[in-house]
Amino acid sequence: MSDTKFYIVLLGSIIVTLIPRVIPFFMAKYINFPDWMTTFLRYLPLAMMTTLMFQNIFVVHGYGHLATVNFTALVALLPGLIIGYFRRSLMAVVLLSVLVMALMRYFNL
Repeated sequence: MSDTKFYIVLLGSIIVTLIPRVIPFFMAKYINFPDWMTTFLRYLPLAMMTTLMFQNIFVVHGYGHLATVNFTALVALLPGLIIGYFRRSLMAVVLLSVLVMALMRYFNL
């Protein structure tokens, strides 16, 4: 594949991926959602973060076996939970947890 074709395919992939992920956020500003949906949408970040946390903390080794705990992920999660409790910022939780995990992996802890 030539360089031109590669960049055309790359640009097309970026556009196709970006459109369904970004446009709904811009459109949501102009739509008045019912109260029940607004309440539901408030819980989505919490539900998504909980799912991601449990998926990384508990490791399943096969059918019929108990899950084990990934202590590295658990230790990286604790500072994120503490900052999340006091700051109530999803972005701060994610950034701090990723930073702690990166430092732990860098120093082989």
